[in-house]
Amino acid sequence: MSADGQSIKELHRGIIEGKTQEELDVLLWDAVLTYQDQMLYTLSGLEFSYTVKHKKNGEYSGELLVSRKETSKTLTRSSVLLAFHKVLEATEVTSEGDEASFQPPAYRGPKAIGQIFGISYIFSLFLAFGLIRLQGNGRGRKA
Repeated sequence: MSADGQSIKELHRGIIEGKTQEELDVLLWDAVLTYQDQMLYTLSGLEFSYTVKHKKNGEYSGELLVSRKETSKTLTRSSVLLAFHKVLEATEVTSEGDEASFQPPAYRGPKAIGQIFGISYIFSLFLAFGLIRLQGNGRGRKA
C-alpha cells in the first residue's frame, strides 16, 4: 500500500501498549480512513478498493463502500470492529526486557475469524494492516 504507514504504526503501538478497546477502535478507524482508495485483493485474487461514505454535514459515516469493477458493496463500521475485536482476542503481546511486540494471529481464511458480513474484504484489509497472518497453505495476498 502506498498510503502513509504512520496510522498503522500507531495502531500497532496501541496494541503493544495495551490501550483500551475504545482507543484501539479509534486507531483502527483512523487507519481505515487513511487507506481509502488503495488497491487490495481478496484471497481469491479479486481486486477491490473502498471509500468511507460522508454524511450530509461532511463528516465520515460508519459505512465503507467497497468497489469491485461495476459493482459495489457497503460494509458497516460495526462489522469491521466486530472482526477487529475477534482478532484482538487472539493477538498475543509479548515482552523481552524493555522490548514489547505483538504476534498477529494466523488464520486459514476469512471465515476463520467469524461469519461476519463482508469478512473477505475485512480480512484483506487486516492482512494489509499487519493485524493478521495467513496460516498454512492458503493463497498469498497481493496487497
